[in-house]
Amino acid sequence: MASLVRSRSGLHISIIPPTVVGIGKLLGDAAMNETTVRAPSGTAPLVAVTLGALMPGLATTILSVANGSLSADLRVGLGDLAWITTAYLLGLTGSLVLAGALGDRFGRRRIFLIGIGGFGLTSLLIGFSTPLGLIIGLRVAQGVFGGFLTTNALSLLRANVPEQRLPGAVGIFNSVQGLSIAAGPIVGGLIVQAGGWRWTMFLNVPIALICLIVGAVVLREVRIQTTARFDIAGTVLLVGSLTALVYALIDAPATGWTAPSTLILIAVALVALVAFIFVERRAAAPLVPLSLFRERSFAAGAVLSVLAFFALNGGLFVVSLFWLQIQRVPATTVGVWLLPLGLAMLVGAIASGRLIDRIGDRWALVIGSLLVAAGLASTSLAQVEGGYTQIGIGLSLIGLGLGLLVTATVNATVGNAPVALAGPASGVQQTGSRLGATLGVAVLGAVMAATTGSAFTRQLDDSELPKALTNALQPSGTTAVAGGIAPIPAGADPTTAALITDATHHAFLTGMHATMLIAAVIAALGAVVALVVRRTAIRSTGENNAPQRATD
Repeated sequence: MASLVRSRSGLHISIIPPTVVGIGKLLGDAAMNETTVRAPSGTAPLVAVTLGALMPGLATTILSVANGSLSADLRVGLGDLAWITTAYLLGLTGSLVLAGALGDRFGRRRIFLIGIGGFGLTSLLIGFSTPLGLIIGLRVAQGVFGGFLTTNALSLLRANVPEQRLPGAVGIFNSVQGLSIAAGPIVGGLIVQAGGWRWTMFLNVPIALICLIVGAVVLREVRIQTTARFDIAGTVLLVGSLTALVYALIDAPATGWTAPSTLILIAVALVALVAFIFVERRAAAPLVPLSLFRERSFAAGAVLSVLAFFALNGGLFVVSLFWLQIQRVPATTVGVWLLPLGLAMLVGAIASGRLIDRIGDRWALVIGSLLVAAGLASTSLAQVEGGYTQIGIGLSLIGLGLGLLVTATVNATVGNAPVALAGPASGVQQTGSRLGATLGVAVLGAVMAATTGSAFTRQLDDSELPKALTNALQPSGTTAVAGGIAPIPAGADPTTAALITDATHHAFLTGMHATMLIAAVIAALGAVVALVVRRTAIRSTGENNAPQRATD
C-alpha cells in the first residue's frame, strides 16, 4: 500500500503494510495535497493520542452509576437524569463527521488539541455547575469536543507513528478506547462513593492537561490543503439530520415510538438526509464525498460499524440491568464483572494486526462478528440464581470479537479511502459506531419492554393474585418490570410481594433472553455483510510498487 509523504528531497511514495489502519490510495487531485512529517519515535505520540481518546470513552459510561448522587445533589428526577447522559451522545454523534472536515482544512493536530482543551474545560465547568439547563448544555459541548478529538486521533497516529509500529499502535489505541468504556462504571462507582459525581468530571482535567502538553510537543501536523469553500450547507443538513435522529431515538422509549414528536423528528432526520445527499453531489468540497461509498469495502465497513455496536450496546444495557436490578449486584461489582469484556478486547485488538495479515479484512470481520454473536447468545442463557460464569464467558467472546472487529472495520473503511479523504472516512466510521450504539439501546430497549410486558401479563394471569390487583399491575410490565423493578404496591403482605417479585424475575428473564438472541442475530448478520469486503484493502505490486486494488 502506498502513501504520500513529504521529505526534504520532495515527494516520494512509501510502502506501508496493507493492515495498517488509515492507509489509502493516493488521490490525484491538483487542488489538494497532504503535508505531514513523520515523527522519529511513536511512543510519545501514541501516549498523547491514546490519553486523549480515553476521555470520551470514560464519559460515555462513567455517570451510569452516579444517578443517586446526581439526583440528590441537583434535586432532579429520572427524565432529567437521562438527559444529562444523552445530551453528551447528541453532541458527540453530531460532530464526528464535521470534525474530520475541520481537521482536513485547519489541521488535524490543531482540531485534536482544541478537542482536548475543550473537553477538559467543559468537564471542569460541569463539575462546578448546578443549574440543570447549564449542565445539559455543557454536556452537549463536551460531546462536540469529544467528537473533535476522536475523529482526528486515528489520522494523527498514522502521521506520527513509524510505519512498522502502526499495527501495534492501532491495537493499543482501540483496546484503550474499549477498556475506557468498560471501566467507566468501575471508575465512576469508586469516585462517586469517595467524593460524589462532580469528581467524575474533574478526573478529565489532569488527563487533558497532560495530553495537551505532550501533544503540543510531539504531534506533527496533518492538513489537506484546499481552496474550495467550506461545505456549510452540507454541515448544517448532516448535523441537523443526526441530531434529530438521535434525539428521536433517545426520547422515543419515554414518549412512545408512534408519538407525534417522535414521528416528526424522524421525518425531519430523513428529509435532512435526502437534502444532504442532494447537496453533497454538487458541492465543490463535500463534507462527506459520496464517492467513498462506491468502494464496496468502505460501504460494508460502515454498515458493520452500525451493526456491531447496535448488538453490543443494546445487549450490554440489558445485562447491566440484570445484574443491578435482578441479582442486586453492587454497581462497583458490576464494573469489575465487565472487565473480561475489556481485557478480551485488548487481546483481540493486539492480535488483530497479525491475524489480518494472514487472513485479510474479510475473514477477520466474519470471525469477529460470529464471536460477538456467540457471546451474546451465551449471555441469553443467564438465570436469576445462576452464577457469573455463563455471562463471563459470553463477555469474553464478545470482547475478543469486538477487538478484532474494530480494527478490521476501521481498516475496511479508512483503509479503503484515498489519503486525502481519511478524515471524512474516519468521521463516517465513528458516526456509524455511535449511531449503532444509540439505535441498539433504543430499539432493543423497545423489544425488551414489549417482550417483558407480554411475559409479565402471562405470569400475573397464571398467579394466585386477585384479578383486580393483576389488572392494576399489568401496565407496569413495559416500564418498571422491563427495568428489573418489581411493582409491589405499598402495604402489600409478604406473600403478595413474593408473588409479584417472582413474576417480575420470570418476565424480565423472558425479555432478556429474547433481546439477547435478537442482538446475536444482528451481530451474525454482520458476518454476512463482511463477505462483501475485499479480502485485503490495497496492496502494492509491480515494479514501482504502485497501489493496486485486491481483486477478490
